[in-house]
Amino acid sequence: MAVIYLMRHGESIVNVERRLKCKALDGDLSLLGREQAAKAARWLLDKGITTLYCSPFQRAEQTAQIIGDCLGIAHVTDKNLGEMDCGDLEGRTDDAAWAARDNIYDRWLAGDWDATFPGGESFRHAFERFNRSLTQIREEETALMVTHGGIACSVVLLLCVNAAALQRSPVLDNTGFIVLESYDVGRYICQAWNLVEHMTEV
Repeated sequence: MAVIYLMRHGESIVNVERRLKCKALDGDLSLLGREQAAKAARWLLDKGITTLYCSPFQRAEQTAQIIGDCLGIAHVTDKNLGEMDCGDLEGRTDDAAWAARDNIYDRWLAGDWDATFPGGESFRHAFERFNRSLTQIREEETALMVTHGGIACSVVLLLCVNAAALQRSPVLDNTGFIVLESYDVGRYICQAWNLVEHMTEV
């Protein structure tokens, strides 16, 4: 039975800047983000991780590199784990841009397949690509997938048989984990949402 640890990347410079960065791949981890990734890596040491996948965005790849070095596993980059494509909002930091982003994102969380970022992608497209990454995991794997909060929260809610219990928690902190256990073809039991116990490490 496959187990999947979905993890949001560590804090990045673009997070600190509150910059929408959903197309261009650049955006290094902050010092705090590197510390978060290192703590997560140590927490994962006894979790039996067999494979490590990550989004192509620098903030995700750098997180995966830190973890992979600790676990002794090379990461595999998967473009389908990338953040939702916010289109024309790319690079903006202003309140109006974030309000526009949140409006579309709320529709994604509600399962509106046709909700589309101007110049970006629809929820249907995002769901299908992200789900392709999940369905590639074999039954014998315990996989870690380093991804992004927006895409993970909006897609995973629709894939879990216990989704009703998760509706009030569509948030994923930096290096927060969603733990999934395969239930049926394309369906999962969510064992944990936004698990951040590693952050209490001194």
